[in-house]
Amino acid sequence: MVTREAIAAGQVTVQERVVGDVRWIAIRARGADWSWLIPEEAAELARDWSRRYGSTLTQGGPTVAA
Repeated sequence: MVTREAIAAGQVTVQERVVGDVRWIAIRARGADWSWLIPEEAAELARDWSRRYGSTLTQGGPTVAA
């Protein structure tokens, strides 16, 4: 298994792990168990989080959808 640290921001860690011929994106927050996603799932999650929370850092607070 090959592991590459991709992001360690605050209390969230994201790693790319290659197990045999399969590439996984592993996400872990605040010491919880790792969640293993295929790259397509990780990309969809990133798009969703960016859409929901992307303005948090630039506008000083989270956006709450009605």
